[in-house]
Amino acid sequence: MTTILVTGSTGNIGNNVVTELLKREAKVRAVVTNIERAKTFIQPHPNLEIAPFDFLQPSTYPAVLKDIKKIFLIRPPQLAKPKKDMLPFLQAAKSAGVEHIVFVSLIGVEKNLVVPHHKIENLILELGFTYTFLRPSFFMQNLNTTHREDISIRNELYIPVGKAKTSFIDTRDIGEAAAICLTHVGHENKKYELTGLEALSYDEVATIMSRILGRKIVYKNPNVFAFRKTCIKRGMPKGFANVMTMLYTMTKFGTAKTITHDLEKILTRNPITFEQYVKDHKGDFNKK
Repeated sequence: MTTILVTGSTGNIGNNVVTELLKREAKVRAVVTNIERAKTFIQPHPNLEIAPFDFLQPSTYPAVLKDIKKIFLIRPPQLAKPKKDMLPFLQAAKSAGVEHIVFVSLIGVEKNLVVPHHKIENLILELGFTYTFLRPSFFMQNLNTTHREDISIRNELYIPVGKAKTSFIDTRDIGEAAAICLTHVGHENKKYELTGLEALSYDEVATIMSRILGRKIVYKNPNVFAFRKTCIKRGMPKGFANVMTMLYTMTKFGTAKTITHDLEKILTRNPITFEQYVKDHKGDFNKK
């Protein structure tokens, strides 16, 4: 099997992709911006190579693309202008002979022309790659990363979506699905909408978390302007805050409640439940 290039390999999804590919005895080139930091996330393995890479540094492209036919691609949250930030890499990949890209997009992306994921999908299509678009719903792990301090310190879910429901998905399931799409035939030129098997309101999320964590978690429902302002005040980069605000605005209008069965079909098992996710990440939510 040829080597598979994995971007975002220290992130919530990419790290799981690396793990799942290695389980399947694939050869992996995990690309990172900081080699030393990556060593704390990724365990050594005979089939694993860690290489320095930056989408904004074309000088890093040739080495990481050498002998690569397949790429797992995920957009770094801080890169919000695909034509400027990611197109040069995609063009270099095409020139280097890359054939298949598995890209983590966004559920409902075909109806939202503004989000970067929509533009990246179009760039991949325009360049003529074989593609697999994984379009997941809201990541469970956003709660123990982006929203961890709100939950662990303030005991609140500070999210502007009203009573809308969300079909949460565990990034461990996305990582496994991506690994399967990269190592098994039959997933070429497919667009998969990936969700869990239930849609929950944030009131229901707060109830589940309160029960498992053993303390009261309260759902706060700010308006989108207050949410954006607070995120930036608390240190979130403005571009990321804008994307999060946009996604939550979509959620408020019901775009995240869809339940599909694509994930089950790929994994040939049921997705991880929200309750199981909270149990597995209990330690994160108890950190101060």
